Amino acid sequence: MTDTLRMTEARRMNRATREETVAGMAESPLLVDREGRVVTLTLNRPRRRNAMSTAMLEQLADQLRQLTEPGKEAPGALVVTGAGGTFSSGADTREPDWRDLSRRAVRRGHFRTVFAALHEAPFPVVAAVEGYALGGGLELALACDLVVAGEGALFGLPELGVGAVPGGGAVHSLVRRAGRGVAARMLLIPGERVRADELARLGAVERTVPDGGALDEARALAAAVAEGDPALLASGVRLLRDSGHLDRTAALGVENGYWWQAASAASQDPSAPTDQGTSHPGDRGISGHGR
Repeated sequence: MTDTLRMTEARRMNRATREETVAGMAESPLLVDREGRVVTLTLNRPRRRNAMSTAMLEQLADQLRQLTEPGKEAPGALVVTGAGGTFSSGADTREPDWRDLSRRAVRRGHFRTVFAALHEAPFPVVAAVEGYALGGGLELALACDLVVAGEGALFGLPELGVGAVPGGGAVHSLVRRAGRGVAARMLLIPGERVRADELARLGAVERTVPDGGALDEARALAAAVAEGDPALLASGVRLLRDSGHLDRTAALGVENGYWWQAASAASQDPSAPTDQGTSHPGDRGISGHGR
């Protein structure tokens, strides 16, 4: 190849790179779609395997705030997924200020806002997982009430290899849902990835489908769930989220509180009791963020 041809080819490649960068900047890192009573949030950075940048986390936190804002019509169910055949590879460690502690604290705040919003959401949340769910991506999936995954999807916790530790509840959720052994494998063994079909057998994934079918299945499941009474669904998801980390006595107290809350809503009788001498669902001392 002559020098002229080499220069021409280099210019062409540089132009293509610039065009791809501009196209990526023009895309929103989060897509929102509503069909009936189901809202779908799509992480939309497929060139980066949907790595969660600060901008994406800001939009995700803001969208969840809007969906749960008092006085606005809440969806019957929410689906969270990723574009381009993968869920999310986790936090974007290639952001220029990744090692800057103050900027990492900002991203950390956004992560916590997202997880708190999912925990408090008065509707069921379904994750549709294909490809990879790693690090913060795994934490996001496990923060959902139900996980639907392509059978070959891969889950992992690579944080120790990038100078971090998981901080969004993944270890707690894995220990509770799949067992300490799986949590230890994913956290401590470098490069360890666990397939969705194995996690389904262990209880951390609720449903597997052939690869490529997770979003359709998750939307169908969400639509079926969303047909339920909103007040009962709100009580049901709060009961599910608040019970798993408690001892039996405290869990029965939480269940009792939600039972009366649901019964009161069903009867539309404001005089119905909401607390029978046991823990009330609003008691922050026991409910917490139990994912």
